[in-house]
Amino acid sequence: MVRYCCRLASILLVISSAGAGAVSAQTRATSADLTGVIYDPLKAVLPGATVTVTNADTGTSRTSVTEGDGRYAILALPPGTYTIRVELSGFTPLVQEGVALALGSSVDLSFTLTLAGAQEQVIVNAVASVVDTQKTAVSSVVSQQQIESLPINGRNFISFSVITPGVTTDRTPQQGASATSGLTFAGQRARSNNITVDGVDNNDAAVGAVRATFSQEAVREFQVLTNSYSAEFGKASGGVVNIVTKSGTNRLTGNLFGYFRDEALNAKEYFERFEPSGASLDREKASYGQTQYGFTLGGPLRRDRSFFFLSFERLDIDTNNFVNIDDRTIVTVGPMVLGTPKQILERAGFVIETGNVPYRVEGNQFLAKIDQQLTQSQNLAVRFNYADAFNENIEPWGGQTARSRGALLDSSDYATAASHTLVKGSRLVNELRFQYARRDQDVNALDPRCGGPCTADDQGGPTLEVTGFASVGRQRFTPQPRNSRRLQVLDSLSYFLGNHQLKSGFDFSTIDNVNEALPLHFGGRYIFAAALPGALFGLPVPTINAIQAVGLGLPAAYVQGYGNPSNSYRVSDLSVFVQDDWRPTATLTLKLGVRYQTQFWPDVEYTVRGIDPYRFPNDRNNVAPRLAFAWDPLGDRRTSIRGAYGLFFDNHITALSGITNLINGSTNVRTFVAQLPNPAPIAAWNAPGRRLPESALPAGFPSVEISADPGLVTPYAHHASVGVDRELPGELGLSATVVFARGFDQLGTIDYNPIVPALGAGRRPEDVNGVAGTSASILQYSSFGETWYRGLTVSATKRFTNRYQFLASYTLSKAEDNSTDFQSAFIPQNNGAGRNRQDLTGVPVGFNADDERGPSTQDQRHRFVFSGLYVAPADVQISSIITVASGRPYNILAGADLNGDGNGGAFPPDRARANPADPASSVWRNRGTLPKQAAVDLRVSRRFALSNSVRLDGIFEVFNLFNRTNFTEINNIFGTGAYPASPVSTFGQFTQAGSPRQVQLAVKMSF
Repeated sequence: MVRYCCRLASILLVISSAGAGAVSAQTRATSADLTGVIYDPLKAVLPGATVTVTNADTGTSRTSVTEGDGRYAILALPPGTYTIRVELSGFTPLVQEGVALALGSSVDLSFTLTLAGAQEQVIVNAVASVVDTQKTAVSSVVSQQQIESLPINGRNFISFSVITPGVTTDRTPQQGASATSGLTFAGQRARSNNITVDGVDNNDAAVGAVRATFSQEAVREFQVLTNSYSAEFGKASGGVVNIVTKSGTNRLTGNLFGYFRDEALNAKEYFERFEPSGASLDREKASYGQTQYGFTLGGPLRRDRSFFFLSFERLDIDTNNFVNIDDRTIVTVGPMVLGTPKQILERAGFVIETGNVPYRVEGNQFLAKIDQQLTQSQNLAVRFNYADAFNENIEPWGGQTARSRGALLDSSDYATAASHTLVKGSRLVNELRFQYARRDQDVNALDPRCGGPCTADDQGGPTLEVTGFASVGRQRFTPQPRNSRRLQVLDSLSYFLGNHQLKSGFDFSTIDNVNEALPLHFGGRYIFAAALPGALFGLPVPTINAIQAVGLGLPAAYVQGYGNPSNSYRVSDLSVFVQDDWRPTATLTLKLGVRYQTQFWPDVEYTVRGIDPYRFPNDRNNVAPRLAFAWDPLGDRRTSIRGAYGLFFDNHITALSGITNLINGSTNVRTFVAQLPNPAPIAAWNAPGRRLPESALPAGFPSVEISADPGLVTPYAHHASVGVDRELPGELGLSATVVFARGFDQLGTIDYNPIVPALGAGRRPEDVNGVAGTSASILQYSSFGETWYRGLTVSATKRFTNRYQFLASYTLSKAEDNSTDFQSAFIPQNNGAGRNRQDLTGVPVGFNADDERGPSTQDQRHRFVFSGLYVAPADVQISSIITVASGRPYNILAGADLNGDGNGGAFPPDRARANPADPASSVWRNRGTLPKQAAVDLRVSRRFALSNSVRLDGIFEVFNLFNRTNFTEINNIFGTGAYPASPVSTFGQFTQAGSPRQVQLAVKMSF
């Protein structure tokens, strides 16, 4: 099935000078193109003219001779600043200096030669236009100057993406070891992005995250492609971040740097000043220490031919999370005094640290790169990078989550990448890229009940989820080792034919997961519900809440995993594309492309109750056409009207294969689930180690199954955009863009075998002979998810002149979806009534995805971002990033299984109701909204010249300058009362907040 689409991304440089003009548009992933026409004084074309470009940093040069139409083309030039020399017998040579070629640009630069005279040569300087009259994509470039000058908390350069229009930080809940990319583009899922480095993928494909990177000192610049990019870029229904690393030059250069923080320079955190209830207090300031230090070194191995570049950075953080599990309120049940929630949990055998609880983060990043100019038309680049990380907060804890529920990450990443560029004449260029990457990681629980490192499948535990009060005990997904190997080969061929630039290529990857384990619930898991009827247990109160139930030993549910949690598998993917950039006139650009991509899955057979055995479904019709235009209506290269439409396919996260093969309920992981009034939860709570051995359970007990839906297809999104750009005096550019994104077939989880009360007490559709308790949940990854995004962005850009520059943007948008993520924690409120026997690949009977439609967790209606730099006298630089944005939505939950479908985990999907007895009165999904967010980050630096070639920079940075409290988590358990009149006492209390004001000092010596 072919679906229409759009094309091309990014950046432009328009250069004009005495009879010469230039236009640029994004054309390739790691380099830039230079084209144009040579004229005589009467504007006749000049064949036979020699055009030579020389890189100002490396001295490498390339030459082209104009053909019969006077046109020249010099392709695949590394980003940088160039000098262009044009020569022809009988004419005065012309030299143009300072021509900047940005990453991915195609600069169209024409020259007019004068007849030979007294002058030896004519020298002109490049003047760049602000408006890109060939740009069609919604995209931005984060320059080297911005990376080096703007304040960034943590020095993670990818975070600079959020200063560009249409990009925000991800707020998907419950990520941990299954973290996303951290960014959302035009409201799309943060797992649906593609992060590339030097033209090859840098994704953790298992979960849609980012593999370890390198020091920001090693980044030259990067593109942020938000919407409607070209067919060359894919594997994403969201956005693309395209990063290029630095290379050595003819000069030996480098730096030494160190960044330092200490709690003495920080303000107090919110929860050191206030209780979650809002009552004032005065706790001691948390200890904090952070250092980041390293170096870069680059230079020539052989002048004008061979270059090297090295970088290293080390990070050490000693910090804390604030745990505010209630240690003051006395809990009673009738005349019984149970103590504070903290005391109740400790008496149950769990270690509870409240207040500031310390943890550690550390890591190393190393990069080495060699660039070799083999011939004037061939270049070879080889890069190796390594990173390791240790993070005791990888499964986040704090707020109402104890440290024991957290987990640490111990990982190492290796990547070797190579690229070869071959240029044949002035029309043909071939780019071949290769990488081999390896990621080894272990995620282990921090549970002190393990008695040491938590490395065994059944060590420590159990997990306690006390709805509305606390989460403690072993992290239920651990230990989680994962070792993967990636091999990737890409090739693209470009050919210039008149006013067409034709391009085609392929991309093949194979990812070998040599070891993966998921001992889900092997330590045991207990859920204590928000409300249990007191009469059921002979108590003198109508209901008891979750913490009272802990004190009385009355868990509402018990989950226990058994079996073999280890697996290995391989997933591959293939993409091919064809692209044509066509300029039918000097003022109109058309871009047409088509991309095809698919994935190849292990040949695993699924045996799912209720349907015939089947294999992992393969989707082979992912054809994505793309179409775009850019029009300069006045022909003055100061105005551009542009539009684009396209289809963009994602790649499924590869963990789908591993998870569904492991949690199959039979040969690998078997999961026992029991809920009251079944006596098993209470029996397990009172058993040694608070768990039941598999031998104590009925033979062949029904087990939870997780499988891929037989109708699973590849997620995709329609992208569309229309925009107007205009250059104003003072080198100021204004832009207004309307962006549309509509996602389909997004991954979600549905229970195809829930409890259906209409069938009888505890009955499920797949129960054997209609006997309750003979089947369990059948969770399937299904393609029911959809997204809706509409946005208007207005931005202003000021290039660096007169000692300052800035980028300011305001986005008005609305993001909706009907599914948050693939994880089973986000199943729908109403899963329907079981499989539709007439449509085995469809959704369950009675399931309506529209009932789940609501604001996305990525929805941020208003967002304003300003980033700017001012160079004051005496080499003082002042820069800032200012962000003001609406609060994000959150779900308002009842905290209990109101509809009785058996999906009553830690945070049951059942939403609060206006009438507790009426399911139709449920509040809509993500009804709540956090307070607005605002932050000002400031950087001031001063440069001192120690000698002619050595400089010292002193740097002072402040993050959250005005010490605003930005709340990030809230107690969203409303309870089972009537909404909004009858909430539980803790509903709406803030449980986590962003960092307070923090100061960072740094020194950097450069030579």
